[in-house]
Amino acid sequence: MIIDAHTHYTTAPAQLEAYRGQQITHLGKPVPAKLQISDEVLARSMEGQFKRMKESGIDRLLFSPQASAMGHHFGSPLVSRYWTEACNDLVARVARLWPDKISAVCQLPQSPDVSPKEWVDELERCVKELGFVGCNVNPDVAGGREPLTPSLGTDWWYPLWEKMVELDVPCTIHASASLNPAMHLTNSYYLAHHNSAAIELLKSRVFKDFPKLKIIIPHGGGGVPYQRKRNRGMHVKEGLG
Repeated sequence: MIIDAHTHYTTAPAQLEAYRGQQITHLGKPVPAKLQISDEVLARSMEGQFKRMKESGIDRLLFSPQASAMGHHFGSPLVSRYWTEACNDLVARVARLWPDKISAVCQLPQSPDVSPKEWVDELERCVKELGFVGCNVNPDVAGGREPLTPSLGTDWWYPLWEKMVELDVPCTIHASASLNPAMHLTNSYYLAHHNSAAIELLKSRVFKDFPKLKIIIPHGGGGVPYQRKRNRGMHVKEGLG
């Protein structure tokens, strides 16, 4: 079986984007989504995804909400939670309609300066109630601005790692947005963050404290495989062997 471990719902129906537009327009009055989307509309939205699967010989997708649209820096924690729930519920519907092709991966209700303790209930809901097999984790919740997100190597993240180990699910480290106009979203920000995330994790105690933790670094691991000697030098300099 060939599994694509990193796919996003980039073709989600327009109703989802319309809800997000309403959220951003009325940030001070967040309301839960009430999306009216038929199975037929969902089927049309997936035609391109399934066509590419067939052409590439892929059997299954690990399928998550569109990463660049996670937008955790927008609005209050409640805005982020309602948006997260809307995206996850829609991905769950897709997974239920095509269980032979789709395994669902959730986003989390991350928000600047909000502890991971506040995210784990959504992860648990998605895994236990909706059948999700993993989650995406944004390592820079505020998009490069204040308040800065603690390093993945710090124990600030431990409530999330604990819950992931408990549920036996992996995460994919995935940035969402850069609020710095000098940083191109994909060509610099995504790749730079995923490279940095890998190094921060490897030079920390995280995998000693959580030996069963499973983390995916996407996009070829950023520059990690191509900067091996530089990364090795940093480890030696810091006494990490």
